[in-house]
Amino acid sequence: FAQQQLAFQTQINWAKEFSLPIVIHSRNSFDEIVEILEKNKDEKLRGIFHCFSGNKEQAEKAISLGFKLGIGGVLTYKNSGLDKAIADIDLKHLVLETDSPWLTPTPHRGKRNESLYITLVAEKLAEIKSSSIEEVAEITTANAKEVFGI
Repeated sequence: FAQQQLAFQTQINWAKEFSLPIVIHSRNSFDEIVEILEKNKDEKLRGIFHCFSGNKEQAEKAISLGFKLGIGGVLTYKNSGLDKAIADIDLKHLVLETDSPWLTPTPHRGKRNESLYITLVAEKLAEIKSSSIEEVAEITTANAKEVFGI
């Protein structure tokens, strides 16, 4: 565990030195990751919590640290709870992801994920936000461009 923390800290230092975003895939380690990020928080720290699947409090904490939430196929899963976790989160804090070939959205769950299926995630997000798919696409694309400096 200490070795992982050291490697993560090194990656954070490099990202900040070279003005690059950090993409974090957190599995059962959210609190430990946040603890390290809090020690490093400044105007250079930014990135995405890839495949975010946490709760509302975790979403708000990640956002407070300057991170966007990567939303993918899990959003379309009936019992994931992700829809409730992000219901009150502004679109300006979200980016869409495929995680291809994994986490295929419903109704294709269990099959190989394809980039084409990102529209299913966008549709579900639009439904949750009572928004249009065009607005979701516009805002989440702008968010991704912001994070990656495009």
